Order: sequence, then structure tokens, then C-alpha cells
Amino acid sequence: MARENGKIYLIKGAYPGEIVDVEVEKNKKDLSFCRIKRVNKASASRVIPLCKYFEKCGGCEWMNIKYEEQLKLKSDIFVDQMRHVAKIDINRPEIVPTKAYGYRNKMEMAVKNEELGFFKKSTHNFIKIEKCMLASDPLNMLKSTVEKVLKRHEKFASTVEHVVFREASGKTMVIFISSEKITPPRIESVDNVVTLENHSHVVVAGRQRIHKGSGILHINVNNVKYEIPAKAFFQVNYSGARELANIVKEYVGSGEKLLDLYCGVGFFSLQLSKMFEKVVGLESSPSSVQIARKNAKINGISNSQFMLLKVQDWKQKAHFDVVIVDPPRSGLERGVVEKIHALAPRKIIYVSCDITTFARDIKEFMKNGYVVEKVKLVDMFPQTHHVESVALIKKGECT
Repeated sequence: MARENGKIYLIKGAYPGEIVDVEVEKNKKDLSFCRIKRVNKASASRVIPLCKYFEKCGGCEWMNIKYEEQLKLKSDIFVDQMRHVAKIDINRPEIVPTKAYGYRNKMEMAVKNEELGFFKKSTHNFIKIEKCMLASDPLNMLKSTVEKVLKRHEKFASTVEHVVFREASGKTMVIFISSEKITPPRIESVDNVVTLENHSHVVVAGRQRIHKGSGILHINVNNVKYEIPAKAFFQVNYSGARELANIVKEYVGSGEKLLDLYCGVGFFSLQLSKMFEKVVGLESSPSSVQIARKNAKINGISNSQFMLLKVQDWKQKAHFDVVIVDPPRSGLERGVVEKIHALAPRKIIYVSCDITTFARDIKEFMKNGYVVEKVKLVDMFPQTHHVESVALIKKGECT
């Protein structure tokens, strides 16, 4: 961000302290969106990106800056958003690093002319990809195997719109997605092969058919076992997920009753089950609720209850000692903060993958008399601007 004569310029691809020539792409009265034409004075933290698709693909915005600087920038952005959106000054939080490359356990790719790649950000421009630097080695090997299969079976390839790759605990899964019912060729080196007949704009959706294996992967996080079916959401960075769980445990403490909103497949509920007498999870996805119940059974956890319900439709009744919220990127729906407040919890743990909506919701909590006591960040998504935030919120005097 730069300022001149009271006007703000947002410059894509520029870093603090740099001197650059820019081209204005979108001009408004008090704000202009720009792109770099030339870097005249580069940041000392600029590096040559490892990926040859860096500027073409658009998936990794920060691969041309040192990883240590990425961590600092994410903390700076967090502090800035809290100041401007939540209207509070907060000390720069600790940020937990993860593996800078090869951390993703899931990869969604588009198909064109029997080749696999990504669409450039905010476009439908197809970029063929040989290797993704963020994907784990098993996923990149899997991608190469599947691409060879697509080239040998052109008719089948012409029906496939997307391919999703997943891996966990040494096992692999390939999901072929099409708008029609398809039967994939046999792939010897893959543990699970699934197809989705999909008619929605959401990539991983639709009627599922399992062609090989069980259609389920398994992962152990801090001695809790999880089943991950093809369509289920799970953190894409396993080491980051462990860090996230550890921070939440540190903030939660223990108590009688825990409420886990947007609980998904029960990730936090099951991590914390030994610390509470009763755990209740709310989730709007029928398949996720089914999986959460099964994951509890697998781990011999009997004090957890998972309810199929949209959080905005939930009518609070009982008191809970601690409430955890881990909403989608859009943050909490209108009225949810007030519903949580009515439960009078002594602690609220807010886990967020979007700093701006997190800051917006924190402002609402503050209106209800809460303060942010602790915050940590987990770098779940290196080489991008995204980061996971974990905040401990308590009732108190706003300062």
C-alpha cells in the first residue's frame, strides 16, 4: 500500500520499502488498484521464486519473498486489520511456521486436452502444471500417474472436468469429477478411486461412486484417529493441523460442557473430549455429521454429541463453559455472536482462516463486553497471504 496526496494505492506484487513504477488497473476517487511495471529498488527479502509457474498460475502470491519475511508480513497484516476493522491495538502475535513447501495433502486440478493444471486466479485461463511446489511428493507423483492414464484414455479424459488428489498416512486417493456418470480406467498404483457426478459450482460435490478401495483415508492427529472420506473437509496441512489443535488445547483448559460450532468432522471436538464431561458439535453438512459420529466411535469417545443444524438456525438453551467457533472464510453469520453471548461461556475460542472477517466478528464480540486475551497465528498456507488465527476471548472490560 502506498499513499500520495491523500489517495491510497494498492499495488499487487510490491513489498514494503520498495520503489516501483506502476500501472493503474482500476481507478476510484480515493483508491487505485495497480500492478508493477518495474521494480526500481527491491526489498532485501525478495528472492527468485522456485516455481516456474509463479507469475502465470497466481496460486502462490508470495513465493518471491523470503519465508521469514512472509511470517512477519502476515503478523503485520493481522495487527493492521485489527486496528482498522476491529478498532483495537494489539501486539504483534506469535506466528507458528510450518513446512514452506510440499505441505499440501490435497490438490484440485482442472483437465484440458488430457492435461492437468490450474486456472489462473480469477480467470478461466488454463495453465498446464508439471509439478506443484506446495503439494506433497506423493501428490505430485500421483498427478503424473493420472495424467499418463488420461493420455491413454482420451475418451474418458474428455468427460472429466476436474481431478482431486488426496493423501494421508501413506495412502492415496484420486477423485474424478464430471457432469455425467463416468467409469474410470483401472489405476494400479492408487489406493482409492472415486467419481463425483457434479452439477454444482462447488468442485468437490455431487453423487459419489467408489471404484477402488474404501473411498476413505485415515489420519492420526495427536493420537486421535480421523476418517476422511472423499468429499469431507480436512485441514490441507497436517503439521499445521497439529499445531492448531495444540494451541486450542492450551487456550481451552477444561470444564463441564464444550460447544463446537461449525464442527465439521469433529476435529476439535474429539481433540478436546478428554478435557470436558460433555462435548456438543453443530454442523450443517449431513455427511460431516455422520463422519464426526463415526470418528467418535472409532476413538471410543462416548461423551460427544454431533447435531445436524445450521448455526444460524440454532436456538440456544443450556449454558456452556467454553465455545469454539471455526467458521468458513465468510465468518460468523448475523446474530451468532449474540447467541454465543446468551450462553455466558467463560471462554470463547475463535479459529479463523480470514483475518478481515475475524476482525469484523471480534468487533461484535467487543460490543457484547468481550476482550481478546491471547492470539496466535499458524502459517497453514506458506507462499500465500492466508494464515490461520486462534484467539482466546473472555468477558472483560474493553480498553
